[in-house]
Amino acid sequence: KKIKKKNKILNVKKQNLIIQNLDFSLTKDQKKTLNEINTDLCSSTKMFRLLQGDVGSGKTIVSLISAFNTINSGFQVALMAPTEILARQHFNLAKKIFPKNININLNSGKSDYREKKEILKKLSNHKIDIIFGTHAIFQKNVNFKKLGLIIIDEQHKFGVNQRKKLSDKGGNNCDILLMTATPIPRTLTMTMYGDMDLSIIREKPKNRKPIQTYSKLESNINDVIKFIKKEVSVGSQVFWVCPLIEESKKIDHSSAVKKYEYLKKIFPNQVSLLHGKTNLDEKELILNDFLKNKFKILVSTTIIEVGIDFPNANVIIIENANKFGLSQLHQLRGRVGRGNKNSTCIL
Repeated sequence: KKIKKKNKILNVKKQNLIIQNLDFSLTKDQKKTLNEINTDLCSSTKMFRLLQGDVGSGKTIVSLISAFNTINSGFQVALMAPTEILARQHFNLAKKIFPKNININLNSGKSDYREKKEILKKLSNHKIDIIFGTHAIFQKNVNFKKLGLIIIDEQHKFGVNQRKKLSDKGGNNCDILLMTATPIPRTLTMTMYGDMDLSIIREKPKNRKPIQTYSKLESNINDVIKFIKKEVSVGSQVFWVCPLIEESKKIDHSSAVKKYEYLKKIFPNQVSLLHGKTNLDEKELILNDFLKNKFKILVSTTIIEVGIDFPNANVIIIENANKFGLSQLHQLRGRVGRGNKNSTCIL
């Protein structure tokens, strides 16, 4: 609060136009948190706010609308996500909801040198209004002309130093919004000691149904297979998550690979596999095919843990669930139940 900044000016008319054009209406909590953020943006002290809301409660849309308001006030925005696929997902959503006159860009690990140089130039001349990316967007050579808001998604995936580096880029006029679905003790202490303001989205969008969670013994896998056959026959899609098993130093994907081989026999042409060794292009291809419903079952390690949105997937099976931490299980379970069908999580 000690840091004085130039306040942003809210254009309510433009903001409401965007909200009206969404294909869903905002929940009470989304409106409330948006107002809290707007009040901070328009104040003369620096915002440092945490937007907390359960998996699938609609934090992204709130943050994008605040980004839009910041841009309309003549500033630039940077949105940082822990994985490229998540940054790209936010980027695509922004392209869909923002008016055409806003320059939106994605700094991806896949951009070649020339493209990256071009992006850096445009950022420093304010030719880009909002940039999406992973932690690459706060490297030393990235300079903004007039950075007014930094949004960090899944903030617990970043270190304190990484977040600080990004916020230093903006200087005093830059507000900071962090988002998380995982309440973390350290974050909570920061909130308690007044370092950070907290906005909470408690309610889920109306059409979301609660996710039924069951635990099954490994020996009952046949029941699980029966259940999946039934779900696949009615058009559902399934995530099957295997833990990484570390043997000495080399990471072994055998659990995922074996499971993939096993399921392929039962569901020919319906299964695909993702793991840490899958290269980026291939990963995106597989995820896009899954999104387009080209196959029914995705066997994967935890790389699908955060943020990814597949409305048609409504069953997730988590193997050796005891190998995962609580917030990981919570995030993984949040991969389903994003459409309007009943969803199931089997541990």
